[in-house]
Amino acid sequence: MIFVTCFENYFYALKKALGNETVYDVWPDFEPQYDEQEYAWTTLRGLGEVLLLNCGVCDGPSDLRHARCKECVNKRTKIANEAYQKAVGRSKEKWSTIFLCRIHTE
Repeated sequence: MIFVTCFENYFYALKKALGNETVYDVWPDFEPQYDEQEYAWTTLRGLGEVLLLNCGVCDGPSDLRHARCKECVNKRTKIANEAYQKAVGRSKEKWSTIFLCRIHTE
């Protein structure tokens, strides 16, 4: 088994400690907490137009392998695509890159 992050290793070890390796897939379940209107797009050299989604205070893994993250990204990408259409005057078929991030301010 190859682990992408130390968190994956941690949660794998937790499944072993619980004695139930089928208790969850890669990540435990979580309750999403985010503002679906917190997104932006920009152009980055080498990547083209990218979509930034602020995950806010969500406890999720920011990993599209988790069904809730995938559902969130699909929903918010649709919202951003509609806003892009209104602002730019053309539709956005696909973002070259989507960044899931947590923006912290004081």
